[in-house]
Amino acid sequence: MGISLCSFAENPNISIQYSKPLNPQEITIQQTIKESGINDTLIELSNDYFPFNKTVTIQYGSTEGPLYDPNFHAIQIPYSFYQESLDYFSKNKYQERFNKSPKLGAIDTLLHTLLHEVGHAYIADQNIPILGKEEDAADNFATILLLNYVDNGDDIAISAADMFAFESEDRPDYYDFGEYIDEHSFDLQRYFSTLCLVYGSDPKKQSNLLDEVENDYLKDRKEFCEFQFDSLSQSWDHYFKQTN
Repeated sequence: MGISLCSFAENPNISIQYSKPLNPQEITIQQTIKESGINDTLIELSNDYFPFNKTVTIQYGSTEGPLYDPNFHAIQIPYSFYQESLDYFSKNKYQERFNKSPKLGAIDTLLHTLLHEVGHAYIADQNIPILGKEEDAADNFATILLLNYVDNGDDIAISAADMFAFESEDRPDYYDFGEYIDEHSFDLQRYFSTLCLVYGSDPKKQSNLLDEVENDYLKDRKEFCEFQFDSLSQSWDHYFKQTN
C-alpha cells in the first residue's frame, strides 16, 4: 500500500528545522511546506524502508542548496527553491496544459528533490557503494521510492521530470564548460531518465509517456525502460530495510 501525502509520522532520526522567514513570501512558503505533507511522507518512508543510523537534519530556509552537506549530515533547502519551481510551472501554463496546478507541481518537485538529497544522506549513512555518478543514483533513489511506495508517485515523478525539462528549455543552446564537468547529468537527461522509470513501472498505464522519442528509437527505448525500472528497483530493494 502506498504512502499518502497527508500521512503523519514520527522519526527520531530525522530532524525537521525551519529558518525564520525574512519576508511575507517566505512566510507563505514555509506554511505551504508545512501543510503539504511532504515531511510526513519522508518520515514514513524512512520508518518503513530506509532508517538512518545517525540523525539527519532537514533545514528549510537555508541560503544555499538544495544540497546534502556530509560534514553535518544535513540537507539544506532554501525557501526560494519552492518559489522558483512555482514560477516555472506557472510560466509554462501547467494548469492549462496538464490540468494540474502550478502549486501542486512545485510541491511534487520539492518532494522529489527532498528525496534526492535524502538519497545522498542515506548512501553516506549506510556506506552504500555507488558505481557511477552518485547524483544519478540519488535521482533513481527518489524516483523508485515514489513509484513503488507513494500513492500517485508516478504523477509526482512526472512533475519533477517536467521541472527538469523547464530548466533545460530555459538554458542557452550551448552548455558552459562547467556543466560538462558537473557531477549532475544534464537537465534534459534527467528528464528522460525519470520518465523512463515512470514508463517502466507501468507500461500499459504510461503507454504514451515516451511519445516524444523518435519512432526509430521508441521500441528499443520502451524495452530498456522496463528493464531499467526492474533492475533499479531490485538494486535499491537490497538496501531498503522493509521494516513495515
